[in-house]
Amino acid sequence: MAIQDISLSGKVIDKNTQSPLPGVSVFIPELNRGVVTDLDGSFSIGTLPDRNLTFQFSFIGYSTIIQVLKPGSKDRDLVIKLEEATTNIDEVVVSGAYIMSKESSPISIEKVSRDAILKMPSPSLMTSLTRTPGVNEISLGPGISKPVIRGLSFSRVLSVYQGARFENQQWGADHGLGLSETGIGNIELIKGPASIIYGSGAMAGVVNLIEDKDAAAGTVEGDVNLRGYSNSLGFRTDAGAKGASENGFLWSFRAAAESHADYLDGNGNAVGNTRFNTQNIKAGVGLRKKWGDTRLRYTYLRQNLGIIDEENVSELVTSRGDRKVQLPFQDVRDHFINSETNINIGQDRLKASFGYHFNFREEVETAEDQVDLGLRQSNFMYDIKYAKELFPNVEAILGVQGFYLQNVNYESANEFLIPDAMKDDRSVYLLLNYNKDKWVAQGGIRYDYRKVTADASADHIVDYGFLLPGDPADRTLTRTFDGVTASAGTTFRPNSAWRFRLNVAQGFRAPDLGELFSNGPHPGTNRFERGSADFVREQNIQSDFGIRYSRSNFSISGEVFYNHIDNYIFFAPTNSFVGDLTVWEFEQEDARLYGGELELDIHPTSAKWFSASTSYSMVIGQRRSDMSYLPYIPAFRWNQSLDFRLSNVGALKNPYISVLGSFIFDQNREAPLEEPTPGYYLLGLNVGSQVMMGGKALDIYISGSNILNKTYIDHLSLFRPFGVNQMGRNVALNVRIPF
Repeated sequence: MAIQDISLSGKVIDKNTQSPLPGVSVFIPELNRGVVTDLDGSFSIGTLPDRNLTFQFSFIGYSTIIQVLKPGSKDRDLVIKLEEATTNIDEVVVSGAYIMSKESSPISIEKVSRDAILKMPSPSLMTSLTRTPGVNEISLGPGISKPVIRGLSFSRVLSVYQGARFENQQWGADHGLGLSETGIGNIELIKGPASIIYGSGAMAGVVNLIEDKDAAAGTVEGDVNLRGYSNSLGFRTDAGAKGASENGFLWSFRAAAESHADYLDGNGNAVGNTRFNTQNIKAGVGLRKKWGDTRLRYTYLRQNLGIIDEENVSELVTSRGDRKVQLPFQDVRDHFINSETNINIGQDRLKASFGYHFNFREEVETAEDQVDLGLRQSNFMYDIKYAKELFPNVEAILGVQGFYLQNVNYESANEFLIPDAMKDDRSVYLLLNYNKDKWVAQGGIRYDYRKVTADASADHIVDYGFLLPGDPADRTLTRTFDGVTASAGTTFRPNSAWRFRLNVAQGFRAPDLGELFSNGPHPGTNRFERGSADFVREQNIQSDFGIRYSRSNFSISGEVFYNHIDNYIFFAPTNSFVGDLTVWEFEQEDARLYGGELELDIHPTSAKWFSASTSYSMVIGQRRSDMSYLPYIPAFRWNQSLDFRLSNVGALKNPYISVLGSFIFDQNREAPLEEPTPGYYLLGLNVGSQVMMGGKALDIYISGSNILNKTYIDHLSLFRPFGVNQMGRNVALNVRIPF
């Protein structure tokens, strides 16, 4: 059927009072666009394709409604009735390949909104995500952290940015996520294997950073965000604007800068060289027409990240507020060019994503004008998928996906940890989705091929004395990895109260460059790292089962998982030394991880100004050979939250107070050569409101973390072996000014 220039209009009202609701967000995630209702609660969206679309209707203080509509089949206006509620358990998610309700997805996906990050910001984006049950971080100070999902981390968690995989040298234990909150609308976290959709690197899950939605047609909007942190004397400035013309032209621009001095621990002692500075620029243009839409985006990110020297922590402390770069440090620069195109072909859809990513990583420890470890990475990636309705309620997605990555050492580098290398990934996958009435079922199959070539023949690498395993005569080594994976899952919602979810998925991961070929000192650490080219592909199968029961006053949910992993690769210290450096070696052994999350939300209808929630998460990781524990497994965690919505006072609109608590239990299931870590309790407090000034609503948020100024060490901190404490009390002020 030809694409028609059709529209959908309607009205949103209060279910009980029947009065219109102005300011309701009407969002179509497939098209990344939406509108808000006017003073009469009415809305209209034009230039829509004549096929089923998912609409999300959301408003503060009301339950979200998610409805699939076919605009071309409706001649009458639509009436949506929202019901008052203090919490929402459902939202639209896009990370499972199919756009659907979070509660309907057979894959466990959690969503963190931009507002949630603004209300309780952290110097690291990853830290802001760790209140999600089952999600933690491995950190090297506040500027360097990476995700941990249900106990798995490093190259097992894939980052997706602007619809494409983001390869940022994540093989390094001290290499952070490398992404910021700039221009992000929300973040979705897949908990569990997602290799069927995203490929190698997603065997533990995915962190998907989703762009802010497009401006409404015929509008220009923008905002400035100003933020300050008390502990590190840090500040962040973020400003941007976006617009859309009536004829479908889209544009956006945003820039941000952030700077932090050394942080103070709970004893008031400065932790030397934990300072960092970042700059971020994003720009994009696009076109939205009857045939579909296309977008071209560019992102630049630079990070100067201080690294503590565990032998000279106190010597690195300078004057309070000093944020100048000092040795040792990381200088990381990223350029990311990405295009996303959606084409409507009758009732079918074609989506093509292409990206080119340049990453420059310099690690400097001897002198500011000398690079100790220098790596230049270029990566071309593609993902082309075709979605077709096979039968009523059954949709198929056929896709091809891959990337070509080259990683080259600087000729001027003083040290070489890994050789020059190339990775060539190619894959094809098929996904099926059944969605009718009370049931959703998904399944898929995928084939992957990876070729990895290490090259140590460059003169500067030869002169350094770097050797590949087996010392081949031509100083090159090639490994290939391939295999088939499959997954299946279902969700059953017999009524509005119950939701049952079961998913069984395979995941896989080819060993990364560090695990295969590392053979040298790692600048900025006291480690000599050694890999093994004999490693085989990691393969896991994970079973997840979840139940949710929801009523008007509360909801309770539980998820349990069991993760069976063959050929698990882990990093551990040895008793050997190369010079004065401790040798850390990668090992491979079968493993298992199991655990779960339990959540309770209380939202009494008789006291709509109050709500509370609590969650408990746990994971245990063991080698299957002797049942000894795996390294870098997070401690059990119990989170609590009390939320109070207050009445408007003068110019203060929608004020709120939130009290947050986290009890982290003793981690006494330590791996060999690890030390146990005592538990601790962290208290947080958030207050905020909209302030009306000159007809504009300013958002003002004040948040405090570690209010009790607790002195503690997190088990997943890379500083832990050296007794370096985490950050003490920190108060952040964030002001958002729209224009």
